[in-house]
Amino acid sequence: MIKFAPKHKGGHNLLSQLKQRLKKLKEESKKGKASSKSKFSIKKEGAGQVCIIGQTNSGKSTLLKALTNVEVQIDNYPFTTKQPVVGMMNYEDVLIQLIEIPSTFDPEFTSLLQTADEVVILIDGEQDIEKQKEELNQIIKKNKIEDKIIWVLNKAERRTYLGMINISAIAKVGLNRLKDEMWNRLGLIRVYTKSPGKEKVVPPVALPRGATVKDVAKSIHKDFLKTFHFARVFNNSQFSGQKVGLDFLLNDMDIVEIHTK
Repeated sequence: MIKFAPKHKGGHNLLSQLKQRLKKLKEESKKGKASSKSKFSIKKEGAGQVCIIGQTNSGKSTLLKALTNVEVQIDNYPFTTKQPVVGMMNYEDVLIQLIEIPSTFDPEFTSLLQTADEVVILIDGEQDIEKQKEELNQIIKKNKIEDKIIWVLNKAERRTYLGMINISAIAKVGLNRLKDEMWNRLGLIRVYTKSPGKEKVVPPVALPRGATVKDVAKSIHKDFLKTFHFARVFNNSQFSGQKVGLDFLLNDMDIVEIHTK
């Protein structure tokens, strides 16, 4: 329309309007392209999501494989991992999702740190520890994840470091302590369910600390609340098998047997 609009004096207003409209369309197009570049995301699965970051060759892939058995490429040259790698860790019948973040620290991938429940910072015990901490602290501050951090020293066969969980991913030493820390930091409890006269159901339901029988009933099916009569809770205490109501506070590893009307 601009090309064929009259160029004489009487057509100046029309030409000006068309040029303003074209400018606006170009700006809207740029905004549309920018917004269409969505952040890299990985659907959360399991009881929690934990990211693993560290400098190149710190042992992230080895740790991921040791904890999840996922097949990952492990080489001695830098930046082997180009994309985030996902594995599922089994912690006493509960699955926890682990994600290895490439050491390129591409903002597209480090955005995952902000939505993760926890972030394991892996330090290479064979390299300068303080220098690694300084560089990784920049990533922590930039992504505002100070409250999610678990510091881990890998390759700790020859040296240890106070204030960190000391492990050897390749020798699978110290991994149980790391697993325990991951689980404890999630703030969850494991609650098994069972039908009268039957064995408990595996896997258990993962619920926040402070959960009640009502939360368990809702997690099974909302109709359980309508037909709920009472429940029995089994555990290692002297009150195992006691009859309780919906507001009964549950503990880790409790087994709940729901009875309906």
